[in-house]
Amino acid sequence: MFEVKDGARTLQFNGVLLGKSSSERRGSTRWIEFELYRTDSGSYILSRIGVSLVFHGAACALVKKYNLTEVDFSELKENALECEDCSPSEEVELVFPEKYRYWALVSEDPRNILDALYKYDDNGVSYLTNVAQRLLEGAAKADSKIAGVYHYEIIP
Repeated sequence: MFEVKDGARTLQFNGVLLGKSSSERRGSTRWIEFELYRTDSGSYILSRIGVSLVFHGAACALVKKYNLTEVDFSELKENALECEDCSPSEEVELVFPEKYRYWALVSEDPRNILDALYKYDDNGVSYLTNVAQRLLEGAAKADSKIAGVYHYEIIP
């Protein structure tokens, strides 16, 4: 059984993982992780996680902007990194780590998965990021319906 988070909710289902990709690179402090599943009943589930290793001091403007919650410095993960702007130090007892951002889409139509992965530039032109393309390339090898909507576009 798989579990995928969507905000505070957890989706549980049986199925198969069709593909996954990440924008994480050496030295990254923030990145996106995608996973794409097909349930046993034929629905698709797209999971996106916004990952961050960054933590802030109480005076940092991002604490209020992102509604961050304080934790004891000793509770930070080993790989946590200081905000470059506010630079909280070990001398501070309470810090404010950025939260992972969980989002999921459930759809019977694979076109909705593709549509959810598109980004739009300032001119309204749609494009797929490299991490989205890698996800779809892998998933297209495992699922003919994903391959159909990814590799072929019907122009009216």
